[in-house]
Amino acid sequence: MRLKIYRQFGALNSQPVFDAFSAGVLALGHEIVDTNEDVAVIWSVLWQGRMLKNQIVYRNCITQNVPIMIIEVGNLLRGVTWRLSLGNINGNGIFANQENLDRDRPEKLKIKLKPIIESRSNGILIASQHKHSLQWEGMPTMEKWIEKTVKKIRQYSDRKIIVRPHPRSPIQITLLDGVEIETPKKLPDSYDNFDIDYNYHCVINHNSGPAVQAAIHGTPIICGESSLAHSISGTIENLENICLPPREEWFLKLTHTEWTLQELRLGIPQSRLIATI
Repeated sequence: MRLKIYRQFGALNSQPVFDAFSAGVLALGHEIVDTNEDVAVIWSVLWQGRMLKNQIVYRNCITQNVPIMIIEVGNLLRGVTWRLSLGNINGNGIFANQENLDRDRPEKLKIKLKPIIESRSNGILIASQHKHSLQWEGMPTMEKWIEKTVKKIRQYSDRKIIVRPHPRSPIQITLLDGVEIETPKKLPDSYDNFDIDYNYHCVINHNSGPAVQAAIHGTPIICGESSLAHSISGTIENLENICLPPREEWFLKLTHTEWTLQELRLGIPQSRLIATI
């Protein structure tokens, strides 16, 4: 199979990951080409900055029915594991993570589910996301989504609501009574890590990282159908009695959506995805 890698539109931290990905593709006996590819490979679906031109690549692939493989920063071990998928990076994507699962993989990655937080703080966190991402396609403005979510919460709960904007996608909103804005703070000596506390009664997020991370940390979540955490999501209607269902199988499959550089060099996730094309 012939793969074209759009390195020039990758983030600043993408090159070592592209190198590992390329080594794995070649180890599998496939080709890396400049034209006439069978599969396109891009970095992220955030249509902004260095990655903006990936949107053109993505649209052309969809129009021409060319599979598009996406590499993205991981949720599990940020800066250590990297998400790899076809078509999208959320629940709308293909991860080849439903079969041939290594049940020891969480232990091998040295990650595990945290216990469910029984005595949680009273508030509800609404975590927004980047408005320029493909993940937000077809949604209203972030401000309208937040306002609609707050109003729906108020039908079922009078708990304090905290709205957390995406660190690089500010919002402009006039908030309702009992609603606070949380300002993300960048962690020192990190590439792009920001502080976030998941100790809330519930975390609400459409389909990006906070819902996944909150569920791993033991906090009930409410998310959209396109979220990677949708299978363990609650509903706003049941907000006061919300709880997390068993997470083990969900977590096992989640650990097969992200891969280390060494696994990329060996071609392990590439092989799994190429087999689905």
